[in-house]
Amino acid sequence: MKEQLDKIDFQIIRLLQSDGRVASSEIAKTTGIPEATIRYRLKKLIDKKFIQIVAVANPIMLGFGIAACISIEADIRQVDHVIEQIEKIKRVSYIAQMTSFPNIEIESYIESINELHDLLSQIEMIDGVIRVETAFIRRIVRERFDFGTPKHLAESENKSGTIKIKK
Repeated sequence: MKEQLDKIDFQIIRLLQSDGRVASSEIAKTTGIPEATIRYRLKKLIDKKFIQIVAVANPIMLGFGIAACISIEADIRQVDHVIEQIEKIKRVSYIAQMTSFPNIEIESYIESINELHDLLSQIEMIDGVIRVETAFIRRIVRERFDFGTPKHLAESENKSGTIKIKK
């Protein structure tokens, strides 16, 4: 089953990317679409996991003293298992499976070197982990979430005005 997004959905997404606090009434006024429709579309976008609306905090400003990028080389036959185990660790905020080695990249924001030691020890104990390397983020120079919507999708609309998105 393919989910469908159309111009209205993309307009809503773009407006929220520039200001996640924008009210449904303001989106309706900007787009010329009834507010009830905006609220319905917004609920659909959230429920179907196309978007999430959260407060993005600066972890360093909040007092997390260490921002760590952790590269994990996992046995190729156990990558899914390793990822499943890492997903259980609450301190890990970002997990990505990569196309090359190391084949898993994660990020974690922690308060102390002792907490980092505990986290690394926990990861190293996961069956299938071969090697773990850590780098510290010295400073966050840019972190943006207003990257828009895929241009090729917005331009490849079919005659009904909808865009088919593969699940």
